[in-house]
Order: sequence, then C-alpha cells, then structure tokens
Amino acid sequence: MPETFVLVHGGSLGAWSWAAVIAQLQRLGHRAMAVDLAGRGESPYDLAKVTLAVHIDTVSRYVEERGLRDVVMVGHSMAGLIIPNVAVRMPDRIKRLIFVSALVMRDGESATEVFKPIGEAAAKRAKAGEQISMTERFRRYQLPDASRDLQDFVIAAIVPDQMAVLAEPTPMKDFYALDIPTSVVILEDDLAIDPLRFHPLFTERLRNPTIRSIKSGHGVMFTKPAELASAVVELAEES
Repeated sequence: MPETFVLVHGGSLGAWSWAAVIAQLQRLGHRAMAVDLAGRGESPYDLAKVTLAVHIDTVSRYVEERGLRDVVMVGHSMAGLIIPNVAVRMPDRIKRLIFVSALVMRDGESATEVFKPIGEAAAKRAKAGEQISMTERFRRYQLPDASRDLQDFVIAAIVPDQMAVLAEPTPMKDFYALDIPTSVVILEDDLAIDPLRFHPLFTERLRNPTIRSIKSGHGVMFTKPAELASAVVELAEES
C-alpha cells in the first residue's frame, strides 16, 4: 500500500536536499514531498526572527493545507526538535515519526545544553593549534563520504544555522504522552556532533523505536538516497 511521506530537513539545508530521496520513494510507488522550513525556498521568513514555534507552524501548515493524513514524517538532524511537536499538534494526521540521525530532547532541554561537549572539544583543538574553517568543518563532519564536487554543491546551497532555535528549551512532555509509533535510522559513520553520537544518545530517549542502520555520514540524503528510501519504506510498513 502506498505511503505518504513528508520529509523535514535539518539545519542549513532546505527541501531541495531531499530531491534524490523523493525520486527513489516515488519510484517505489509512494507519495513523497519535502517542506521548506522557515527562511528558505517556499517558506520565506527573516532568519533572524525564526523560532522553534515558527518551524513547527510551518510544517503543520504544510500538512494541513494539503489535507494530508496517515503521514509518515521523516526528520533529519535538527528536524528532531520539530517533528515531535508537529505530532502533538495533529496526532490524528501522523502515522509514524522517523528520526534520521535526528535530535531527541528531554522535556525543556535545549540542543545547546546537550552540545556542550562539542564546544569543549573544539576549544581543545583550537588550543592545540588546529585551525579549521567552517567550510572545511562541514566537509569533514557533515559530508566526509561525499565527493568533492558533491560537497561543493551542498556547501553552495546551504543557509546559516539558526543557533537561537538550538538554544530554545524544547517542549516534549506532550509528545512523550502520545502513542505515535517512532523509528530511527542510524547513520553508522555520522560525525556531525563529534565527539557525541546520535546513536545511542538520542535513540534511547524514544519508547521502543524500530531501527534500521545505514553505513553513511550525516548527509545520507546526498550520498545514499536509495538506501535511505528503502529504510524509511521498511520502517513505515512495520506494524
């Protein structure tokens, strides 16, 4: 039976980042679409004024305006802050949430709090004399398994991260009270939050998620789109 997938991108990216995955899902006979978070593409907004609530409203409105139901919502990276709260807003429309190397907060926790060890590790590297540009950091930690040309393509299209959103306390109490199935796609070579790892740090915060693993870095939608499409289809079809 065909599924309806709504794909939500993470920080710096846009709906465009899901193009290859959408093509694969459609080839497999499913309905798939991606939403632009506020401040990019089809969701124009002043990036300086973006909040977590704005992102939640953007995704919720996208689903409502299209009359979508039985939605399998797939969130990558920062989208893990957003998709649980979309589910709280419209639990009758969401069939399953799939977290692809995505953040999962405790109630009232911010991503900035969780990421403190990253800043400490970066400070130690700087003190030791390691100098690395933001562009090179993106290549090394976000897309280590991509070709140089693919890295250049992605880097040319990204927008600034909304650091204020990462610093906001994330409401999760109502989400944890819901009975919506959850799944996780583990990216085995993901270094995006080095020295932390998305799995098991965030995976264990979900209640009995179903799991698939892909040998990939953080930018799996660029480097392994067919494998990612197959994984989310398998997860969506599990009872």
